[in-house]
Amino acid sequence: MRTRYGTHSVYWRLLVIYAVTCALIILVLGGGFKYAIKPRVILKSAIIANVQAYTDSLIREIGTPPSIDMADSLGKRLGLDIQIWGPGIKWRSSPDLPSLEDYKQKYGHIIQGLNAGRVGTRWFYFEPRGEFVYVVSVSNGPIQWVHYEMGMIALLVILTVLAGSFVLLRLLLKPIRVLISGITEVGRGNFDYRIHAGHRDEFAEIGAAFNQMTGHVREMLVRRERLLVDVSHELRTPLTRIRLALEMPSSDWETARDSIAEDVQELDGMIKDLLESSRLEALHGQLKKERVACNALIESVTGGFEEENSRLRFKSKENSGENFELYWFVDVARMKMLLNNLIENALKQSSADAGPVEISVAKNGKWVELLVCDHGPGVPESEKERIFEAFYRIDGSRNRETGGVGIGLSLCRKIATAHEGTIHVEDAPGGGACFIVRIPDC
Repeated sequence: MRTRYGTHSVYWRLLVIYAVTCALIILVLGGGFKYAIKPRVILKSAIIANVQAYTDSLIREIGTPPSIDMADSLGKRLGLDIQIWGPGIKWRSSPDLPSLEDYKQKYGHIIQGLNAGRVGTRWFYFEPRGEFVYVVSVSNGPIQWVHYEMGMIALLVILTVLAGSFVLLRLLLKPIRVLISGITEVGRGNFDYRIHAGHRDEFAEIGAAFNQMTGHVREMLVRRERLLVDVSHELRTPLTRIRLALEMPSSDWETARDSIAEDVQELDGMIKDLLESSRLEALHGQLKKERVACNALIESVTGGFEEENSRLRFKSKENSGENFELYWFVDVARMKMLLNNLIENALKQSSADAGPVEISVAKNGKWVELLVCDHGPGVPESEKERIFEAFYRIDGSRNRETGGVGIGLSLCRKIATAHEGTIHVEDAPGGGACFIVRIPDC
């Protein structure tokens, strides 16, 4: 549904700002130009001398006392309006000319000497001679009409510019409407919707970020839906075993109780791993990181495997072979969980007589690498990425001794990713699988 914002629309706001800016610029420039060329009552001496000389020439031809016929002839021939006031004479070449009262109302009185000014659209010049006052004037009506035409042209230009600006603004801000459409579609649950911002500008970056966001949301929802299906499927196995154990005869109750205890422990571990996996997805960088020595962290984890300690071998090395100490800047609790899961997985895949699980840590460029290698059957090439999916097992079994519940490796990847690191599996040199965790060096 499209919302109508009226005058609150971004388009109108930008257009109003643009129009006001144009108007202010025109007013400032126009006012300054008008002020710069505005005629002054006090003219420069050269102009004054020429006006006086020209007026003297006219008055000499008209005569003193004036000859009305001569004044009328000169006015028509030269295109000037002439007025004469004096004893018994109030003559003007045109009845439309201002009267003496009009001049007095405008200027108060007639100043002796050079007197110039404007009444309406008419520029005039006074020249008192004895008892008579001669007024020579000219109308600037054509000039005013030119000003009017220029004003109308300027107005049309401004309106055209504003109209063009409005069209350009709508084209420029079109990606906003596209983005609104995309948000509406996503709000309806259509996470496959993608927007195309077009040009390579900030709006294109917003569009790309929006598409990336919707893609991540869609992936998250798909993972959650798949997780829900997998969890419901995984819970059936231990629950079925518990139900069968409860139906066993009382003579086998001791065996049934042990089986139920193992299933409850399996369910408890599954729930803990699921909760931790959910927390990692919601952390968004809120890990409680601290600087910790790699050797100390690994030894604290391997020390917890008391019964299996003889099957673990930890070695620390550097390419140069010199003594060294490596450090991580990590969430210690979660890194211990990652290492614990990898060791448990390696112990399950390796038989007791196949050789110890080898654990090592080494510097590799900007990474500190943790390697956990077993001597088990290894991982087929086609499965090396899928084993990090939740509830995925290569053999598809539900055997608690070898298969677990299929969450451990998925949790390891989430922990590594949360630390801006990686985890992958390679073939071990002597057979088996070697899990390599890379965490940035601090």
